[in-house]
Amino acid sequence: MHCAKMHECVYSYNDVVHMSDALLHLDCMSERTNSLDEAEMKKIADLLPYGGCPTRDVATAGQPEAQAWSMLARAGFKSVVDLREPGEPRGHDETGEIARAGLRYLPLPVSREALSDRTFVVLRDFLSYPQNHPMLVHCQCATRVCSLLLPHLVPSGHLPTSGDPQPSTTR
Repeated sequence: MHCAKMHECVYSYNDVVHMSDALLHLDCMSERTNSLDEAEMKKIADLLPYGGCPTRDVATAGQPEAQAWSMLARAGFKSVVDLREPGEPRGHDETGEIARAGLRYLPLPVSREALSDRTFVVLRDFLSYPQNHPMLVHCQCATRVCSLLLPHLVPSGHLPTSGDPQPSTTR
């Protein structure tokens, strides 16, 4: 199985290159990693449609508005993973806005037809690079986000397993 890997940057600021069927803004922008605390991440997620924070450095959302990209960059975000198909309307030039904000970009289209093991591997590889964090993973309404992140959250201990106490339900 072929995985998308980021390589040492020899390009100019925020270039986009084709690598293993995924486009990545290379990490020429900054070598430092940023970390936001849980309260800061929640505050940002609350500003996004269907926003959430399954981990301390990954936010999830539905389709953000055009002004969200610069807000995310100012807050310290480094990357955006877009799970929408290229033909889905976004209401703005998402790729251009993300590039202008200085964020790394991984378009990883997910549909019933396009979902494969490769999709999960590419996301896992992108998540594994600390220089990509904090990041936003989004689709139209965050449904595909949940489907793609779930396999990464259980092994990392971010979700309860069968031995953990389950939340109580109201009947």
